[in-house]
Amino acid sequence: MSEHTAPGSAARLRGVPGRREHNKLQTRRRMLDAARRLFAERGVTGSTIEDIADLAGVSRATVFNYFPSKDDLIGALHATHMESLATLIDELLARDITTAERIAGVFADFARESRRHPGYMRAVTGELERDLATPETSGDRTQLFDEQMQRLLAPGLERGEVRADHPLPFLAQMVGAVYVSTLRHWRQNPDDDGTESFDRAARFAADSLVPR
Repeated sequence: MSEHTAPGSAARLRGVPGRREHNKLQTRRRMLDAARRLFAERGVTGSTIEDIADLAGVSRATVFNYFPSKDDLIGALHATHMESLATLIDELLARDITTAERIAGVFADFARESRRHPGYMRAVTGELERDLATPETSGDRTQLFDEQMQRLLAPGLERGEVRADHPLPFLAQMVGAVYVSTLRHWRQNPDDDGTESFDRAARFAADSLVPR
């Protein structure tokens, strides 16, 4: 490497973000954290772009530079939620537990978060509703979700805990469908804290996978 390489160039060549990129990521993270906190406390309709900008310590113009609309901000939060789901599944797969217990862990995680942050979770899951109504954007996200469900079930198939008379992708879609259906029911019933409905749904999904 040339001794005249510009500062930060070496980091970029190694795939490590330079200072400018790092600062942009930090700014974006602050805005998402601010939106997450405000949506949890006030809901989406009670939170303005100005509120988010103030809490994040940036200007209103900066928020719009990263997220042209509140829907774009919610979409970004939805993406981080999917990343969290992948991390949760990693943790469940690392534990020596049954497939039924792993399914219960995924469903219980949503119920727990919906009790802690109902406003935020309703905002994020609202993006799912828009996905279902917008095929041109929902395809990729649906595929990512189905892939996570397949990861969750694959070890159980190898251990004989999951039925083999249907393809794994189909079984993953069915578990995902139960998850999404329960989520939609929760969204439509403000008095439901999710505890009982997600527990019942997890048991139903697990029972449907038992080898015949």
